[in-house]
Amino acid sequence: MQFLSVANVTKKFGGVTALNDVSFDINEGEVHGLVGENGCGKSTLMKIIAGVESRDRGSLTIKNQSIQRFTAMDAVKQGIGIIYQDLSLFPNLSVLENIYISQMLNDRKALVRSSTYKDNVVKIINQLGIHLDLDATVDELPIAKQQLVAIARALVNQSKLIILDEPTTALTRSEINNLFAILRQLKQQGIAFIFISHKLNELLEICDRVTVMRDGKVIDCQPTEKLTSGDIENLMLGYALTFETRASSATDEVLLSVRHLSKRNSFQDVSFELRKGEVLGIAGLLGAGRTELAMALFGVEPAQSGEIYLHGQPVTINSIHAAVKHGIAYVPEDRLAQGLIMEQSIAANAAICTLDHYLTPMRLLNSQKMRDTVEELLKGMQVKYGSQDQPIRMLSGGNQQKVVLAKWLAMRPQVFILDSPTVGIDVGAKNYIYQTVKAKAQEGMGIIFISDELPELLANCDRIIMMQRGRLGKSWRSDEIDNETLQHEMERQ
Repeated sequence: MQFLSVANVTKKFGGVTALNDVSFDINEGEVHGLVGENGCGKSTLMKIIAGVESRDRGSLTIKNQSIQRFTAMDAVKQGIGIIYQDLSLFPNLSVLENIYISQMLNDRKALVRSSTYKDNVVKIINQLGIHLDLDATVDELPIAKQQLVAIARALVNQSKLIILDEPTTALTRSEINNLFAILRQLKQQGIAFIFISHKLNELLEICDRVTVMRDGKVIDCQPTEKLTSGDIENLMLGYALTFETRASSATDEVLLSVRHLSKRNSFQDVSFELRKGEVLGIAGLLGAGRTELAMALFGVEPAQSGEIYLHGQPVTINSIHAAVKHGIAYVPEDRLAQGLIMEQSIAANAAICTLDHYLTPMRLLNSQKMRDTVEELLKGMQVKYGSQDQPIRMLSGGNQQKVVLAKWLAMRPQVFILDSPTVGIDVGAKNYIYQTVKAKAQEGMGIIFISDELPELLANCDRIIMMQRGRLGKSWRSDEIDNETLQHEMERQ
């Protein structure tokens, strides 16, 4: 039975058409995949379904009833819940409080006791077959448990349709398996899911149907069994992706040497070498110390002991300024919080690492020179944007990431550290980043590539080192190990 239908919906923001005559439907007990490049209109469509945005034209039907005025609270009352990529939890509140808070707001009680809601919350958790410490604060939980808290909150609200926005971004494979088992269990109870993801293999694994969007339009909707990853890519992009065989650009010249680097509670006795033109992959589960190592090499949280050498000369990296001075650049795991200034313009974000280049002899900013250079940078990275002056938060995730890359590449670093550079971006933007990595390695740049996506490491790196519990372990050339073996080695800890 059909739960929801969207027909011929159009939505404009100023002069930009975000949705153009879009139709979409979902049945009870269905997992429906939604995919498309960043900026294709997925988020706008979901916000309309969740009552966060209004539609300019078109109809919305829930359980065969036409819906006119529709707010976020109306959506909750109709059984629609949305779990955003950032989960939108309250980190300083307990698990129990996070789960019942929206129910509490619905009830509009002046005085609330946790015991009023606890029995219902316990019932939901038992139904899911999971263990959650209801008294723990959410910021004490790993991301996989936080994901379950968000799902439990939706179920407490008696949601019949739950929208999941990139739900597996920060999960390990075993955690993804657990999540999928829960989705299949809830699906049997008639609960429907809209599953938004850039991971095409996961869409094919968990979804019954997949809808593909491009440029604000629905391109196609097909049962999963009729699709392959290549089919979805072609529909998303409008053309077939081609991959050239990657030849190594690594030389014998050691560019960066790290010896016995340690930081308490983060990593211990880390030693490795990075050669000129080499792409060095670092694999490992969340919490293995990969990001902490990257932040130490970039001076964000310096190591407490050990040595770092560049071109055989010892260097001290005790601050970001010191790292940049020595030609080290860093694309952080969280581009929104650490890689960009979201309220600043695209131009300001793209130029921030090279502002000295645009100063006059009087130390004043030559804004025209800056804008001309930024224009070249953005064009070179194929960033899609309206004006340099618009806030960078208005760009899609893939275009934001290209700006992060552009601002660092403008300073021509010797060592480029990429921490999960393709998280939350579409296949087209991913491919462009891969091509950029390849091109910069050919120019002699040394690149450290950190990723949870093992096929990504195998396709882009010359060597891969496994990091487990804060220590570097085995290493392989990418042509001497496969994905299955690498996955097994990663999960051995």
